[in-house]
Amino acid sequence: MSIEPLTDLTAGMAILAGGDQVIRVTPELADAFGPGDRLAVVGETVLHIPAAEGATAAAAVGAASDAFARMGAVTDEQITAFFEAFARRLEDTESFAPIAAANQADIAAAKARGRSTTRLVLSDTMRADMVSGLRSWATAQSGRGAVIDAVEHDGWSVELRRAGLGVVGFVFEGRPNVFADACGVFRQRDGAGRSTRLAFLRVADARGECGLRGCRLRGEERPARPLGNGDRRSCSADRR
Repeated sequence: MSIEPLTDLTAGMAILAGGDQVIRVTPELADAFGPGDRLAVVGETVLHIPAAEGATAAAAVGAASDAFARMGAVTDEQITAFFEAFARRLEDTESFAPIAAANQADIAAAKARGRSTTRLVLSDTMRADMVSGLRSWATAQSGRGAVIDAVEHDGWSVELRRAGLGVVGFVFEGRPNVFADACGVFRQRDGAGRSTRLAFLRVADARGECGLRGCRLRGEERPARPLGNGDRRSCSADRR
């Protein structure tokens, strides 16, 4: 047997699912699929991942992995300074102005599309809660390097210590405060609309003054979603 790249699909083509079943490719999926695209079988659905989306995800994960390696050299004091600086900027009227303007643009765009804006509005209460949340992270204990358990022997010992979790990805829902909430991973272990999220990224970039250059908080603006297509055929006649 040999492995060959999958460059195109034809309607009715069988895709292996679960080891002993197939899903049939629909005409819509066959037309949408192109060279460099990928397929992923999830339950009874075939997800179509366009090449551009796959490349974006790969680049983001690679950059995040590099940034995680840099975090090993960052002190707890620098992380605390980041949270405090982020909170100050959200409180500051001048710094917050671009976020407020971007949020109004997001709300207007959502209304124009006939979408609900209930969870999209960045209210004064939400803003105050974000500032409070960031300050709570600033005062929280990090736990990095803490000894969880130890076994003592004659002349030597073994310790179990906390260590960084690694790269963490979030699928944001439609709330402006999700990005600020997600920053808690610095201390412990697509919420806003597009404009609001990008404005948050600019305000949150207090990393320079905290000595965290090269570390990474980033939102990827990718409106496309994997396309699920496929006709599930599980009877024995369709097994190959």
